[in-house]
Amino acid sequence: MNYLYITLFTLFSFSFSFAQGPVDGFFKPKKELDVAVTGSYSYAPKYFAGTNLIDYARNQSIVSMYGNYGLSKRWNLILSLPLINFKPQDVAVYGKFKLIDKWFKKSQWSVFPAVGVSVPTWKYETQSGQAIGQRAVQFQPILVTQFKWGKGLFIQGQTHYNYVLQPAPSSFNASFKVGFAGSKFYYDIWYDFQNGFGDKDYQGTVSFDSFRELVTSYQRVGGVVYYSINEKLGVFINGSYTLSGRNMSQSLNVGAGIVFKLKTDKKTKS
Repeated sequence: MNYLYITLFTLFSFSFSFAQGPVDGFFKPKKELDVAVTGSYSYAPKYFAGTNLIDYARNQSIVSMYGNYGLSKRWNLILSLPLINFKPQDVAVYGKFKLIDKWFKKSQWSVFPAVGVSVPTWKYETQSGQAIGQRAVQFQPILVTQFKWGKGLFIQGQTHYNYVLQPAPSSFNASFKVGFAGSKFYYDIWYDFQNGFGDKDYQGTVSFDSFRELVTSYQRVGGVVYYSINEKLGVFINGSYTLSGRNMSQSLNVGAGIVFKLKTDKKTKS
């Protein structure tokens, strides 16, 4: 059975994003391209000031754009850009390498290291109550591993380090995902954890000069359901919820999007 080589996503970077990052455990074949557009809404009536939950609304409308291209049999190129409240935030570019791709009868074990960089698209506001990011330059080494059974069930884990240029703090991220990838349907549920490094909190005891210096940590859960309409088009819905956090909104997020699959090769095997 051929499986869907898709990457489903919503947002990347900073605490206002609400899904896992754009690097996953699936690999695009050479010369195949996915282009996705997502519209979503983040309902966030409360805010974690440090780790103390306070009443402070930061609702946001989000449009996200994404592309994943198979450069070769072993390399994928990934690009993502979110627009928060219709203003562009940080553009991110990743290279993903197929290091291990082992088959055990009908099961598959894969390991994909990746590296990415994200930069702000413009000098957006960071000091107001509705700021859209920390205007940070980030470098991300990432390691993804996935095991997929013959009928489409899979488990996936990944870790990455967010090395951020000052004044914004760096962080460590880990996530776990279980799901199903079939010929028409894809769905998953996931857990995402981030630990930020530093001691500067909103309403904390350590002084800071800019909101860009605040440490961001969180625990989130979420999921996605995708349907392939045909060889060139698919649609999906997704959502997530922030379980706990530090210097970020506690948000419930819902979204929907469309995936355009270009240069699809019917003979490509998973």
